[in-house]
Amino acid sequence: MPLRIAVTAEPIPSHVSALDYVIGPALEQGHDVALHAPVMFRREARRRGVEFHRAGTDWTCDPAVQQAASEIWKEYGNAPFNRYVFGRLWPDQAEAKAHDLLTAWTRARPDLVIAECSDLGAHLAAKVLELPVFAADNGLGPVLLDLWDTDIAPALTPLHKQHGQDAPVLPPMLTPAPVQWFYGTPPPAARAVRRTVAEFRTARPERLDRDPSDRPLVYVSLGTLTTAMSGLRTVVGSVYREIMAALSAIGCEAIVSAGDLAGDLRSADPRIRIVEHVPQPALLHRADLFVTHGGRASLLDAVQGATPVLGMGVLGDQPGNAAAFARRGLGRALELTATRGEIADAVTAVLGGSCYDAAMTAARAELSQLPPLDLTELRGGA
Repeated sequence: MPLRIAVTAEPIPSHVSALDYVIGPALEQGHDVALHAPVMFRREARRRGVEFHRAGTDWTCDPAVQQAASEIWKEYGNAPFNRYVFGRLWPDQAEAKAHDLLTAWTRARPDLVIAECSDLGAHLAAKVLELPVFAADNGLGPVLLDLWDTDIAPALTPLHKQHGQDAPVLPPMLTPAPVQWFYGTPPPAARAVRRTVAEFRTARPERLDRDPSDRPLVYVSLGTLTTAMSGLRTVVGSVYREIMAALSAIGCEAIVSAGDLAGDLRSADPRIRIVEHVPQPALLHRADLFVTHGGRASLLDAVQGATPVLGMGVLGDQPGNAAAFARRGLGRALELTATRGEIADAVTAVLGGSCYDAAMTAARAELSQLPPLDLTELRGGA
């Protein structure tokens, strides 16, 4: 019997793609799936063939919010940025999200809720309505766990008391990678499941097909959030230019996916192509190296393509992710302030090291061996 499954997302551009490992299996198994998310994701729901219900606002798109967060990151670094964003801004938005979901789920009660791990309002709404709920790890799980007792739970406690609930806790976690890859201490009741991506993201446009060449192909992307935040554009733009200068000096073929920054970047080297967006999972099956901001989904795309990485983490969980992959021998990690010479040396080392290819091939096998997500079984065990 098909289940009514409610999936929730928060307003970060890549976050619906990060939930494809839940949405894809749910659709394949014949369940009725509804995405409850800010209006910015209406098109993403349509592309995946699921219902869309507006819940919450596109608050991360507010220029004032972006500017304040960017200034904290630039002035004080990533740890204070995380405390501000995930310990203050996210809890501040939980009440409005919970209100929308309580209204929607009272009117049409789902059989199962799978909410982003950072969707604190969805966790509360499911708890109030006594719905079975799992948290879908979008990459922010380690950050949330680090801040939970000191910042997040205290900020959420008044809202939970307002709804007659006990102290806030994270629901059982689903994660699309072996738990030890990103967690020193596993989250409670963590369940690692096989990762899938949306079919439309696996088709490579002909215009990006690799020209016949003996030179290695390097794919570069520093993510969607970093280019969407106006206060980070100058910083990230400078990093892109340093990377392109390094690749030009080496003589690589390169595709640089820079989102809204693409129009501001120029390269006199015809071997370097600058685009706004590409179907990343498809391209990573052809690339020899991925220079990345270290977002969780991007790193897992790299594993599934068996493409070694050079991680240059920007914010949130990204620096820690890049360091974790470097420790596992899946590539190297550099600070965002690395010079073009340091970048060129790291790129040359990874391209010339067969050990990285072997480690990535082993990681891809480990990732593919995770059990598939069975939604009926998940509902029964909730």
